[in-house]
Amino acid sequence: MGEAAALASALSWATAGVAVTSLSTRLPAAALSALQMVVASAALLVMLMVSNSAAEFSEAETLTLLGVAGSAVVGLTLADPTYVRALSIMGMQRTYPVTVGLFIVLTAAAGVLILDEKFTVGLLAGGVLIGLGCYLIVVPRGKQHPAEETSSPLVAPAAEPPQLHEHRFEGYVMLGLAPLLWATATVWLASARGELSPIAASALRMPVGAGLLMLFLLIVRPHALQRAAANRRDLVMIAGAGLVGMAGGSLLYVYALMEAGAARAAVLSASSPLFVIPLSMLFLNEILTRRILMGTAISVTG
Repeated sequence: MGEAAALASALSWATAGVAVTSLSTRLPAAALSALQMVVASAALLVMLMVSNSAAEFSEAETLTLLGVAGSAVVGLTLADPTYVRALSIMGMQRTYPVTVGLFIVLTAAAGVLILDEKFTVGLLAGGVLIGLGCYLIVVPRGKQHPAEETSSPLVAPAAEPPQLHEHRFEGYVMLGLAPLLWATATVWLASARGELSPIAASALRMPVGAGLLMLFLLIVRPHALQRAAANRRDLVMIAGAGLVGMAGGSLLYVYALMEAGAARAAVLSASSPLFVIPLSMLFLNEILTRRILMGTAISVTG
């Protein structure tokens, strides 16, 4: 069941990513992220009460609680809007595998350098493959000769989201910044979580991240929230993404870690970019290119 949970978490993250990508071109990134986190917070707080894990907060040290909350500021309040903005500029096929791959590389490097985790040749080889895959996905190839083009409707020689032409530099910055913030938050959480269970830590992090982002929007950009909440269909999609991706995907992954072990859970959940390709083609009408296909396969292998 642990292996199945890992695959289910990968699918849930990919599915939620499709919904977010479809909304990101029309709605402000910060408002979209905030509303998702509010829904996920409510779900996690219910789970906290059902699991009788709330008592852990009174037993935890103050520094532990502050560390978990601080990781939420970096990994949720700052990172999630950055990721959503990258989705709106670069498209899902480019953003998802690149951010996931860079997140794994940066987290592994930080684990070795900061948390004194064991360095292996496999880590180095995996990092090189992920870097190569990200290069193939992101860096555009020079203009192709017409004879090299293919008439296949599934694998095209070139495809770029419309906003990529206008905001290419911003998109590249967002692609690098989002995984850097995720990795920073992960290392912080790993070193500060103490004895808090995964449910308790998640139930603390998500409301903190959601509350700060909502406060910022209410003070600085109230019209962004109004715009994101104006359409009932959009709200349903946002709520679904928050429940399926942020709440459900995270808990499925935690269950996989407990039942299947870290190695199997990490490998199987890292297959999520492979779900992204058919989903983005089916629901977002994104065109698959040879470089994206090759880059994703190499990155997942890494």
